[in-house]
Amino acid sequence: MASAPPIPATDWLPDDSETESLSLPDGRRMAYATYGDDDGYPVLFCHGTPGSHVIARLLAAPARERGVSLIAPDRPGIGNSEDAPVSIKDWPDDAAHLLSHLDIDAAGAIGFSGGGPFALACHRLPEIERVALVGSSGPPDIGSTGRVQQFVGTLSRHAPWALGRLFRLQRWFAVRRDPSYAVGFVAEEAPETDALAADEVARIVRADMLTAMARGPSGIIREQRLLSQSWPFALEDVAVPVTVFQGQEDANVAPSTGKALARRLPDASLERVDSDHLGTLTTAGDDALAAVQRRTRV
Repeated sequence: MASAPPIPATDWLPDDSETESLSLPDGRRMAYATYGDDDGYPVLFCHGTPGSHVIARLLAAPARERGVSLIAPDRPGIGNSEDAPVSIKDWPDDAAHLLSHLDIDAAGAIGFSGGGPFALACHRLPEIERVALVGSSGPPDIGSTGRVQQFVGTLSRHAPWALGRLFRLQRWFAVRRDPSYAVGFVAEEAPETDALAADEVARIVRADMLTAMARGPSGIIREQRLLSQSWPFALEDVAVPVTVFQGQEDANVAPSTGKALARRLPDASLERVDSDHLGTLTTAGDDALAAVQRRTRV
């Protein structure tokens, strides 16, 4: 049997042509990409788990049209960001250095999937004015996830070596199979958007998966373990306005999770989306951008 043609490096590799980087106080390198309007209102985008800055490409067109500069960093151990034992509690410090590096004194934040708690943790930063959660994980006391996510969370706590092997195997298959393989972890099929055909969305999802594991699985395993533990802040202490976008057909994060998040956050609203996990991001992405924009903007 003939071997499959090689995948072009630009289809998934976290190369320097897409990402920029800064040096954090402890010497680590943080990589980030910017999409949309370079001169627009800044919005910090926190990718999912496993995931990377690449998934923010799905919102590049609506960000540009809305006048948003979408800043998507890779968290430690992801893409071109060097690894370190950074927790959800520590992440706002990294985010603050990125905002300072870009000379940003006011911004919104969006958290997708496992990036939700990381975005919400940034509520304590004076720069963050509003937060949008899109298909966000919840803390264990209210969060309900699919069986696969529960299994992964258990492995991250009790057998991280086995989870590492599983992620390496998934990456091996993702490199060699059609992009629909990667899509299968977040949706039944790739959706279309106003700017992207379904096959383009699928390629972005595969690139996101592969970039997430470019440095190996250690960063992802740590985040999976963090997501299965109690959050380091109380939902009731989040003072900024939050909009929760929750897919009603989401098999990764149960609809009850979004409802519970919106109920417990002091200043929150719930937007129900008739879609699955990935479809919630593509369908409600523009609304999420609008929700975190400064209200004085037209």
